[in-house]
Amino acid sequence: MEVACVLIPESALSDPVEAGELTEGLLRRLERIGAAVESERAGEAFFALDGLRGLYGGESARVLAAARRAAEAEVRIGVAPTRFAAHAAALREAIVPPREAGDFLAGLPVSSLAGRIALPPREAGGLVEALRRLGIGTLGALAALPAGRVADRFGPAGLEAWRLARGEEGPLRPRRPHEELTAEVELPEGAAGAQLEYALKLLVDRLLATPGRRGRTLLGLRLGALLGAGGSWSVDQGLGRPTASARTLCAVLMTRLETLPGPVAALRLHSLGLGPPAGEQLELSVRGSEHRRRLLAAAVREVRAAQGADSLLSILPLDSASRFPERRAILTPSPGR
Repeated sequence: MEVACVLIPESALSDPVEAGELTEGLLRRLERIGAAVESERAGEAFFALDGLRGLYGGESARVLAAARRAAEAEVRIGVAPTRFAAHAAALREAIVPPREAGDFLAGLPVSSLAGRIALPPREAGGLVEALRRLGIGTLGALAALPAGRVADRFGPAGLEAWRLARGEEGPLRPRRPHEELTAEVELPEGAAGAQLEYALKLLVDRLLATPGRRGRTLLGLRLGALLGAGGSWSVDQGLGRPTASARTLCAVLMTRLETLPGPVAALRLHSLGLGPPAGEQLELSVRGSEHRRRLLAAAVREVRAAQGADSLLSILPLDSASRFPERRAILTPSPGR
């Protein structure tokens, strides 16, 4: 098996929220070329080349070229038989054939284990330093030790490092591709308080009116913000059960606004998964207002299906005290439930 590793430069990953969005964008674009991707850390993606060669003329080079085009940004790509070796190869932008993988791993310094074993950074650094003090400076020296001695001295973490040094890893665990909806609203000035609440309602309406939703419910949301003073913020919100109710989504997310660390320049909302289409719920009785609301929602869906997402708009109050008329209210899509 040949594993490809695609790395986003560390210089682009300084902000954790932006790093997550960049990584998610990379994974989605790789999935569009047919790759089954695995990613457990920001800025990296792994996929097997074996199943893709048939789509690209039987050549690995064409698969890698397609991956580089799909990345739409500067990335490093490496290939090797295991994800650990592929990551090391990507740092060097190298392609390591299976027959050369042993020599390639043997020449790597033990410091390459830091960040690749299941330990907190401080403990991983301690393990690497302990290996160095014992005169074990390369993975080849580590792989040459008996497994029993490594286990006695370093425990499970040492055994994991020993297996990586020998090129022993489990198969890739590709994620299940999922659809994501995104909406964003920019705020002309750093906003807080009631302005944020109005902006959140607008954001929810835009997300629900996205044509890609196709009437389906939402399973989870990620609310993010670009802060007026610089930096970003985000929080994931589970919904308990699938829903497409704007009222429910706003009620759940409104309390999250209280945890914002400062004024906001932009708000973003991402779906974390789509559920089944929203259907009618069985009830013992239906009051008149509820029946009218359902009929209105059905009419909204029909008009939007025929005329487009922006064919029906609602007036959303923003700041009634503003001196500028355009800031007192805004038009927002009317979502069909």
